[in-house]
Parts: sequence; C-alpha cells; structure tokens
Amino acid sequence: MRVASLLLVWCLSVVTVAAQAPSSLATRLDELLERIEARAFDDAEALAAALREDAAQAGDDDTVALTMRLLGDMRIDQERLAEARTQLVAAQEFARSRGLRRRDLEATLMLSRVGAIDGNAERAEVDAIAALDGLIALDLPREATLWAFDQAIASVRGMAEHEAILVRARPYFRADDRFATACSLWHADGDHYFNKAAYVQAHESLTTALACYEGLPRGGGDAGRVLVSLGRVQRAHGQLLAALDYYRRAARLQEANGDIPAMLQSLNAQAVTYDRLERHATAERLYRRALGIARARSLERYEVFLLGNLGGSLLLAGNTAAALRELQSALEREKSPYLRATRLRQIADAWRELGQYDKALAAIDDAARELPTPGFDDRVSWLAAHAMITARLGNLDTAQHDLDEAVRMIEDARARTLPGDVARRGFGDLHQWLFAVSIDIAMRRSGMANALELAEQARARALLDLMQDDTAAGRAAPPKVAEMQALAREFDTTLVVYWVDRASTLAWVVSAERVRGYRLAVSERALRQLVGLAAGSGNVPAAINAALLGGADLHAWRALHRAIIAPLAADLPARAGARLTIIPHGPLLHLPFAALLDTRGRYLIERYALHYAPSIGVLAAAARRPASTAAARAMVIGDPAPLPRVPGLQLPPPLPHARIEARRVARRFTQGALLSVGGAATERSLREAVAGYGWLHVATHARVAEESTAQSYLLLARGQGGAADDGLLTEDEVRTLPLDGATVVLSACGTALGRVTGEGTVGFTRSFLAAGARAIVATTWEVPDQAGRQVMNGFYDAKARGAGMSDALRAAQLQQLRALRAGTVTMKAGDQKVALPATPLLWAGYIAVGAP
Repeated sequence: MRVASLLLVWCLSVVTVAAQAPSSLATRLDELLERIEARAFDDAEALAAALREDAAQAGDDDTVALTMRLLGDMRIDQERLAEARTQLVAAQEFARSRGLRRRDLEATLMLSRVGAIDGNAERAEVDAIAALDGLIALDLPREATLWAFDQAIASVRGMAEHEAILVRARPYFRADDRFATACSLWHADGDHYFNKAAYVQAHESLTTALACYEGLPRGGGDAGRVLVSLGRVQRAHGQLLAALDYYRRAARLQEANGDIPAMLQSLNAQAVTYDRLERHATAERLYRRALGIARARSLERYEVFLLGNLGGSLLLAGNTAAALRELQSALEREKSPYLRATRLRQIADAWRELGQYDKALAAIDDAARELPTPGFDDRVSWLAAHAMITARLGNLDTAQHDLDEAVRMIEDARARTLPGDVARRGFGDLHQWLFAVSIDIAMRRSGMANALELAEQARARALLDLMQDDTAAGRAAPPKVAEMQALAREFDTTLVVYWVDRASTLAWVVSAERVRGYRLAVSERALRQLVGLAAGSGNVPAAINAALLGGADLHAWRALHRAIIAPLAADLPARAGARLTIIPHGPLLHLPFAALLDTRGRYLIERYALHYAPSIGVLAAAARRPASTAAARAMVIGDPAPLPRVPGLQLPPPLPHARIEARRVARRFTQGALLSVGGAATERSLREAVAGYGWLHVATHARVAEESTAQSYLLLARGQGGAADDGLLTEDEVRTLPLDGATVVLSACGTALGRVTGEGTVGFTRSFLAAGARAIVATTWEVPDQAGRQVMNGFYDAKARGAGMSDALRAAQLQQLRALRAGTVTMKAGDQKVALPATPLLWAGYIAVGAP
C-alpha cells in the first residue's frame, strides 16, 4: 500500500501552517514522517512512541492525535489491518475526548479505508463521505483538502459515489503539483478514466501522475504503481509487449524501494499479460512466485488475490477442475466486493466449461449483485459470460441482448482509444473474441443479417479509419446489409464473406437480389492445415519439384473447395466469368481462391473473376477513390542494387529476371514511365517521384513478417539519405507514400501475406491501401521467376485490351494454366528442357485486392 507516502506532504504542511507544536516536537515529527516514507517501520514505531509520550507531557494534544493516526496509517501500509483498526479507533477516541474535530474526522476517514479493505464497503462509503464533508467544511489548506479527497476516493473505489467524489476533487488539481497526495489523486483520476474506457484522458492523467512522483525525492515505489496503470492502458489496446515493459520497470522500482505489496501487483500484471499471450506456463510460474513472496511476508490480502488470479490462469489454460478449486478457495477468503465479483464470474466460466449450466448461472448472477457499479472491462466480461451461459440454457434472445449491449460498449469505447493505428488496431484485435461469440449466437437465432453486420463491424476498422478522414465525423460506420447489396449492384459482383471460428466457419453470399448465410462444418484448425498444404507447406520450390516427379498434389485444393465453396454453389452466379469479391477471414486471408478445385476438375478461376478485400467497408472506400489522374504513367522499380545488409539474414541474390520484367513493364506505358533499376531504385527516389505516377510496379525481394514484433519490408537499393534511405521500405513507411488513387503491382514473393489479425492481413496490402492505393496486385507465396514473368506479361496484355484488375489477372492466370496443361512451359534441367507441371503454385499465387 502507498498510504504513508500519500500523507507525508500533507502532514508536513499541518506542522508548518499550524505552528502549534514546539520546534523540538515538530522536528521529531518530520523525522517520523521520513522514517515512514523510507519504510523503516521499526525505527518509526520507536520514534512514534517517544514522540507521543513527550507531546502528552508538553500538553500538545494535536501532536499526540496526529502521531496516533500516523501509526494507524503505517499499519495499513504494513497490511496489519487489525492493528491499524485498533490504533485508529484509539486515535479517534482521543481526538474526540480533547475536542479535536479535525483529527477525529481524519481518523474516521482512515477507518473507512480499513473497512473498505476488510469487506465492509457500504459502511465505509457512508463514513468516508461524512468525514470528507466534515473536513471540507473546516476550510482547510488546499493540500489538507486534497489529502481528504484522496483518502475518501480510496475508501469508495468501486462504489457508486466514487465518480462523484472525483468530480468534486478535480477543481483542486494542478498538473505542476509535486507532493505525494497530488500525485496519488492524478493516479486515481487516470484509473477512473481507464475503468470508463476513456483511454485518452486516462493516459493524460496517468502521465501527469508519473511526472509528479518522479519529481519527488522518494517517489520511485509509487511511480511503479503508475507504470502498472500505464501498462494496463497499453494492454487494453492489445500492445502486450509494451505493457510487459511497463510492468517490469515497475517491479524493479518497487523492489528497489522495498514496496513488496506493490511489487506483487506488478508481478501479477505480468502474469495476466502472459495469459493474454497464451503463454500460460510462464504466467503460472509468475503467479506461484508472487504467491510464495506473499505467504513469506504474511501478506494475506495479496495471497488471496494472487490465489484467485492463479485460478483464472488455470482456467484459461484449460485446467478447469484445478481452476475451480483455486477460485472457490480464494472466494471463501476474499473480502473485496470487486474481487469477489471477479471470482464469481470466473467460477461461472468454470462451471460452464464443466457443463454445469445452472451452477454457472447462479454464480454469474451472484457476481452482478457483488458489484453494482462495474467498470467497462468488468461489465463487458460479465455480459459475455452471462450470454454464453444463457445460450447454453437455450435462452438465445437473452444472450443476444447481453451481447448487443457489450458490442455497443465496445463501439463507444473504440471512439475513445488512444490515437494512432497501432492502438486502434490492437483494441480491435483484443475484442475479436466477443464479436465471435456474438456472431455465433446471432446465426443460431437465425439472425443471418445481424451476424453478417457484426462480422463486418469486427474487421479492418483501424484500416478504414486510415483510409478516411481521421476524425469522428470523417469515419463512416460499417455498412449494413442493404448497403452491402447496393455495393454488389454497383460493382457488378457477388460478395462472398467468411468468418472463421474455432469449431466452424460462417459464410454469407451477398448479391444485389438476396443474402444467404451458411454455417460450414470446417474448423479454424482444419482450414489452417489445408491452406498450409495447398501453399506447399512453406516450401514452394520443394513442392514444385515434387510435382515434377509425381504430378501436382491437388488434394488440399479439392478439400478446400468442398469445404468453403461447394456448400454455397446454389447462391453463386451461374454466368461464366462473373465476378466474386472474396472477404476472407482467419486462415483464408492467405488463400488464393483461384485454385480451389471442384469435382469436375475446374478451378474456381475458370468460372469466375476474383478479387479480395479485408472488409466490405474497405472495398467501398478503395473503389470509390478517384483513379489517379496520372493512371497512364508508371513508376517501375526492378532489381535494386546494392541491397541493404540486414543483421542475421543472408544477403539475397540479384534478380536479373526482375530487371527484365521491369523494363518490359515500363515500355508498355507509352505516355510516360520512370524506370528505376539497380542503384536508382532507392527509397528516396520512390518518395520523391511516385506522386507523379498513377501506377507503381515493384519487382524486388520482400521480407514478410508474421510476428507482431517485426516489420515487413521491401528491399530497395541502399541510398545516401540516412535511415530514411536505408533500402528497407517498411510497411509503416509505405503508409506515408502519396499514392492517391494509384494502382500498385507488387511482383515480389509473399507480398499479400503478413500477420493475421482482426484487421485482416497486417502487411503490404494494408499499408498500400492506407497510403491511398485504389487497387493492388500481390502474391501469396514465392512465385518462380519464369512463371511470375509470364503471369505478369499476360496481366499487362489484358490491361492493354481494357480489362479491369480482376478480369486482367483472371486472363493472365487462365493463359498460364492453359500453357502448363499443354506442356509448353518448360525449364532447363541440365541439357534437357522439362515441361513444368500444371500445379497452382505456378499460376495461382497472385491476387487482386481493393477496387475490382
């Protein structure tokens, strides 16, 4: 606890302002406060006993009462609550017997804190408000008034009056204050805003609190508590590694300052984050370490808290029976209404996992009664838990009602996230699970249209913000079903929308005339395996060689068609060459649907023109962008050299075929083309020139990162412009390019790949769309040079005949497929020419994203 440090400046001000105690007593009181602040509790206790005796002999009743109350504060700091209560009652009685109204009210306020910690929240709330009102009526100095607010706020945390007291306190706040009570109030203000999902205000108040504590001589331990709160803000935006950094910094500060209770909270926060990262074994080790420290220090309240969180971790890890035992044990000993509500909710989840739905419902209802005024996270978690239980009991209407409220809360909170793409993207990813539950229940209620709208609401929202005016007024809401049908009519397409869940896959077919929804009997895991197999299990050259020796293995392509296309056949267009707009999800984001193979041996590309978008809203935003006025002029980049050296990675080989490809593409743009090859193909030249061209073609190496800690980049030539011209064009740097309405062709390996999130694929296609591109052609795997050059030739031939993006790519892929089937695509093997197999790996890897 931080009680002692919160009181120091206020107590010093009492001595200075009142000037009632003899100087020797005042000096000793200062020394007592310093010992408490330094957590030298044994010394402080001896000093307090002597000071109290001497003050009594001197007839200084105010110093006696203050010393008694400070000893009570110290006992709270030591987690010795029974002794704290005894000491504070004695201080209260002494103050009353001497007519010391102020000291009486202070002791009452501190007793309310003990009562709140001990589980008597309602009585504590009443007493704290009465004591606060009494102290304010005494017209105390500002610092003393702030102390009273701080103690009252701590006493009513989680109760109905918490916000009202904060509102009353805020007029006294000053950002340049540098004393402990002021720091604590800024911290409480930030935590309050966080619990309301007002993240910008939370971050501002917490940053002020951190600066305040860091400006104090002994503020390190309490600064650590603020770091934990700042880490929570990062965690709420899905920035789990950043949150861990905050928590580790906090634990180091707290250990150095001897603040063991606070250090336990930091270890707990780390464990919670590792659970979010699904590293449950690491989380369990941290919980058990913290539990050992709490038990060794006899910190019972923290022991019970950590025991409950360990149970929650075991529940997330799937060890439900063990989790239930720990949670029930913690609940029996827990006194905090907030934590009791949390444990009851977790117990409800455990009973649900065990199929005991009546017990689960009783527990979740008890949780609601324990915490009548929950914060944002608690309310959303309760609604989701209640919905999943009532759904299991067959009450789908109640479940959907709960989930609708939770989704509304998330949507409201989304408007209050921290600025920036990373924060908004992380916030969306963090709540994907809730949308998954809501979509599933909506489909089970035959709410096909509602489920489709929820699926659209859940995906690519941060990208849509980047593509629009970045203000609340400039952000369009996700489209409703009627708007989706209007888009299908406008773009002469049929939308095929997917949502992949753990146990099944949902699909919707949206045309101008009708909307149909399906639940497909294929799980996320099965799709991931099939998509991986179809794409050569991560080794395209080896898969092509295997196809040369034994024929193309088309099993996965057939299985994928059977799982995700065949069930929709009745609602797909009958017209040959009709357009399908694929809105993929989960593992399907890395799947080129062109190669899905039906029972008659026809690939999907032989029936339809295909293009893709991460969401229907993104499709509309991209397609409605005006095409560049310089659409007939191209900037073409090929075979950059010298390439940048990347630590830990072997320098990739030159790309002579890419240089040939670039020259051929440049010659096609008779109205003007800037050809950048070799040393001319730098980041600086790209940034300076690209705005003058409506077409960008890039043929180079790419590094695609599928982990959250790394960036994808296109390799360009090393330039002379420092870090901004280092030859590594990252996905973040791509977003800054002026590509208003441009078309982009990325003739590099795997440029349609990236980390799969609720945003879709976080990689190059997303960044180019955010930069203003209208349409993008990219690749889903490593395309061999010769095959890639032939597909590109066919694509540009079709474009020259006036075809749109999806039609041109279809024409190129069909041309390549026919040539492979005819055996006219060959390669040298020694002195012989060998016909390449008709495997999709040689023609299907290109996809068109954005405008059709």
